[in-house]
Amino acid sequence: MSQTHAAHEARIYHRTIMGIAALVLAICLGETLYGLMLDSRFLLRDGLEWGYDVAIYVTAALAFGRGLRAERFAGFALAFVLLGAGCVTIWQIWRAYVDPPQVEPFAITLSGTLIILEAWILLGLLWRFRRSHHPVIEATWLSARNDAVTSTLYALAMMAARLEPMTWPQMAVDSISAILCLQAGGRILRDLTRSPTPFAIEEEGKQA
Repeated sequence: MSQTHAAHEARIYHRTIMGIAALVLAICLGETLYGLMLDSRFLLRDGLEWGYDVAIYVTAALAFGRGLRAERFAGFALAFVLLGAGCVTIWQIWRAYVDPPQVEPFAITLSGTLIILEAWILLGLLWRFRRSHHPVIEATWLSARNDAVTSTLYALAMMAARLEPMTWPQMAVDSISAILCLQAGGRILRDLTRSPTPFAIEEEGKQA
């Protein structure tokens, strides 16, 4: 990849990730506040879980292009956010097993719609960066990929909940989500120890 092409891709990625960060933050705040208004345990939990995406995309937007050290630090931070999300999801599966939440068809429908729309929009925006091993780009791409996979499964869980009150579809989706988060976090940590961050190196070379 030439320096000119890499710089062009970096600029496109930075504009893309800034827009994504703003969109995800708006969804997080909106659903959390709506859950509080309706006193919905499901919507409140789902809204707060958007906080992981907010942390990922806002960190990426702030760190990208700030130099090799900042980007590597952000890569490690994002990897641990994903690992943490996987661990918290495992705990939530246990909580759902010992204290099953009340099934809320309206909340499930609203949440599923938001998740599906957001996930596939983000996947489309980040698709061109899917082969990058830059830790910041890789973290955001893998997060979008995970959301796209689980969003479809959430839609199936929503339909199952409408047919019969049950919590196992949600637990099954959470299990897959936990596995994907742990896999993504491990992959980013592996790549951080194997290769440098190409965009940052090129930008530092220009500054020198």
